Amino acid sequence: YLRGGAEFPGHAELLGVRLMRSSVGLCCALLVLIAGGCATDPSVEVFLIGMTPVESNMFEQRMRLDLRVQNAGNDELRATGVAVTLNVNDSRLAKGVDNQPFTVPRLGDATTSAVVSTSLFDMARQLLGLPGRESFSYRLEGKIYLENRARARRFSRSGELTREQLGRLSGSGGERPAPLKLE
Repeated sequence: YLRGGAEFPGHAELLGVRLMRSSVGLCCALLVLIAGGCATDPSVEVFLIGMTPVESNMFEQRMRLDLRVQNAGNDELRATGVAVTLNVNDSRLAKGVDNQPFTVPRLGDATTSAVVSTSLFDMARQLLGLPGRESFSYRLEGKIYLENRARARRFSRSGELTREQLGRLSGSGGERPAPLKLE
């Protein structure tokens, strides 16, 4: 029987080195796979071009995000849907999906939209950060699901919204909420 490799000097050390090498190799392979799954595709850009309030209730607010998808690649993109998350001031405000197919021509663009939802609590957290701010940073992140592809194409876009733009969208000052065009 083997007890710490005492009967075969150096055996335990050799076994330990082999296990460590295979563990390091496995970790490296997993990191490459994870990093590849998180990368954005530089030939595909997504722009937030508008926001429109849609039917909501006290506990859930909903809006339609209008998106322009630009394809700088040499192949047409046939999308089966999108998933989006809208962060404002580094906190998630809304999240949503849409399964409407759309096609983006090679070296062209197309528009699509997704309805996103936010909770009363997420909205309250955002409202706490409003006083004294004239502009707000946003980050739009998501995935475009492509036909006949195992992986989706990730995207990310950042920008700024002014207090006036947000006021029009939310209907502040007793006015009716209005769509916001960002193009």
